[in-house]
Amino acid sequence: MSGKNSKKAKRNGVFAAIWLLLIIILIIVFLVKKDDFAANLKSTHFFERVVGSTPEFLQNYETKKKENKTNGLLDVDVAPVPGQKETQDPGTYDLDDLNGEQEAAAESPSQQKPEESAKPQETEKPAEKQEEKTPQKPKPTVTTKAKLFFVQVDADGNVNRKSVVRQIPKSDSPLTDTIKALLAGPESSEKAMTLIPQGTRLLSARVRDGIAALNFNEAFEFNEVGADGYRAQLMQIVFTATEFATVESVQFLVNGQRKEYLGSGEDVYMWIGSPYTRGSFN
Repeated sequence: MSGKNSKKAKRNGVFAAIWLLLIIILIIVFLVKKDDFAANLKSTHFFERVVGSTPEFLQNYETKKKENKTNGLLDVDVAPVPGQKETQDPGTYDLDDLNGEQEAAAESPSQQKPEESAKPQETEKPAEKQEEKTPQKPKPTVTTKAKLFFVQVDADGNVNRKSVVRQIPKSDSPLTDTIKALLAGPESSEKAMTLIPQGTRLLSARVRDGIAALNFNEAFEFNEVGADGYRAQLMQIVFTATEFATVESVQFLVNGQRKEYLGSGEDVYMWIGSPYTRGSFN
């Protein structure tokens, strides 16, 4: 009996030690988690449901805010990037700040319409400096020599030829330019005169087979000097035109028509129905 009692007493001692250990553990857990227990009992109104009222010490009990404690190994300070705005921790945005950031984002250039953002900004262009242009010298006119035939009247009243050499502008129509210079009359330094009727104009000139067809206006038809005047005007033009190697004779036309005679009236006529050469005036 004594052996059974001793075993039973030993077993009870072990159970008592285990229960004591559990109680100690519960006490330690309670002390560590007392804030959680007190907060749960207070928030769930446990004593009010069981005994009808909450103890005074539980009503006056205030839970302490837990501070996040770390061992220092995971504490990392994030340095702000230069030029980057510091952001608040998620979940702690202030409503006014959030609305202000949304308005600022709406007004930022990146949120503008493509047409507005793509439109280049107008900048004032500096006034262009006017370059000082140096006056260019006019190009010298290229000239060529032309031999013109005018007339002189001697003391006896005889009409004689007089040739002069003049510089005229060079062009692709040398015969036309030479005849026009002849129609303009002599210069004062040339000491000559012309008997070609005033107002005569050259309308066209064409050379074919050695014959120069010279077309004049109607002023060419009438010469106030008379027969000597008609002969002199034809002679001036024929000698001037035949200075060109390609011209052997001259056919006179008036307003594009070939006529037989120059002059008016019964006494004054000059045949022009056929070409004239220099030999026609010997």
